[in-house]
Amino acid sequence: MTDSIPYIDFGGEGPILHFAHPNAYPPAGFRQFLEPLTEQFHVYAVEHRPLWSGSQPEEMTDWAVIAEDLIRFFDQMGWQQVIGVGHSLGGVATLYAAVSRPDLFSQLILIEPVMLPPAILQKIAENPEEGAFTKMVDGALKRRNHWESREAAFTRFRRKSVFNRFSDDALWDYVNSATQETANGDFELLFPREWEAQFYAMPPLGVWEAIAQLTQPTLAIRAAESNTLFPQAWDHWQKLQPEATFVELPDCGHMLTLERPSQTANIILDYLNRV
Repeated sequence: MTDSIPYIDFGGEGPILHFAHPNAYPPAGFRQFLEPLTEQFHVYAVEHRPLWSGSQPEEMTDWAVIAEDLIRFFDQMGWQQVIGVGHSLGGVATLYAAVSRPDLFSQLILIEPVMLPPAILQKIAENPEEGAFTKMVDGALKRRNHWESREAAFTRFRRKSVFNRFSDDALWDYVNSATQETANGDFELLFPREWEAQFYAMPPLGVWEAIAQLTQPTLAIRAAESNTLFPQAWDHWQKLQPEATFVELPDCGHMLTLERPSQTANIILDYLNRV
């Protein structure tokens, strides 16, 4: 475990706003999403455990580990009453941290958190050895992780459907943040594929119990074409937290903060200005 948890200071003036990033996407790649927020807030983003030197996927036995890291980071910074923004993995970590330490958060913005329908989570809990997301685990472990140049990585990613809605600028931000140069002069993934697979192998089971315990005002954001936050889960969330604000963004998928960065940022700014 690192003594001092690494983070990025995106700058800005005003109340502290913290962004917790998704699985496999380092925070430096979210420049276009976070820069508009710096006009009213001082924006920070932690680097999750997979980005720490020497960390091992076996350390992650439950997504609560990442929430505990987040709490330790906030205590490291001496923060309380922070606006907590989290996307996907980061959304779940922020959710768990807010329930465990409500003093740390004044507002929550949860973007496409990984909250599977209760029926699916029950089956996973009853049969954990079956491996609910074997295809995703296998796909992550087989992911290419070396390129001769960042240009080669960009060219390969540009052809992949998952990045179809990324602008070239957003894709370059991802490539530059997600790869690092090796001693041999080529480039490798900064976020290890073994860590990515570990999160897929054990989806968070306690999300609905956590939602029911939230006390902070909450903005929930879903992508209309999400393959992660399914409609039945979205409906269930609204029943459990009816006082929250729910917004669905059209024409985008799970990675809406990179597909539609300015629109997503504007939704957050509009909400916080109203609140």
